[in-house]
Amino acid sequence: MMVSCFSSRPMQLQTLISPFTSNKLTPLVNNHHQPQIKRNPSRAWFSIKAQTLDFSGTFFEGGLGGDDEADNSSMAAVEETEEPQCPPGLRQYETMVILRPDMSEDERLTLTQKYEELLVAGGGMYVEVFNRGVIPLAYSIKKKNKAGETNTYLDGIYLLFTYFTKPESTEVLEATLKMDDDVIRSSTFKIRKRKY
Repeated sequence: MMVSCFSSRPMQLQTLISPFTSNKLTPLVNNHHQPQIKRNPSRAWFSIKAQTLDFSGTFFEGGLGGDDEADNSSMAAVEETEEPQCPPGLRQYETMVILRPDMSEDERLTLTQKYEELLVAGGGMYVEVFNRGVIPLAYSIKKKNKAGETNTYLDGIYLLFTYFTKPESTEVLEATLKMDDDVIRSSTFKIRKRKY
């Protein structure tokens, strides 16, 4: 038995108008019913904008492989930041602290030193602080200070503390951060190593 790939219905001839530059009629043979496309005069012309990127002096300039240059500053920075091993009995933690945005540089440095000393006094090791700068908050935060005044903050100074310490010393840190009027919000996370 032979199967025919043609439909038993009669062929229809439809006409399409090209939406591009010419008004030339194009016949279309089709076995199925399709709506007719009409030309939109406002869409007759279109433009393409191109942007050229300059990768000179970057990682992408040389392509893959090739020269192994040791003086590349971005690669040297990555190689220098070797993560220290976790001492026995300690765990790795990160604490994100959001400070009032109107703090002066001296106030911020004093507060940073205060919390670094608190971590070291609680048995913390390899304490590092990363100042992320002033960043807008995802939502406004209302905070009442010890004097009873309520302030609404729309942005804050983000500090990230990374350290190794005993699990019980994080409770003291969190309690001290909550009582501090200069701290809008803080959160501590235990870092778990991923097994790949």
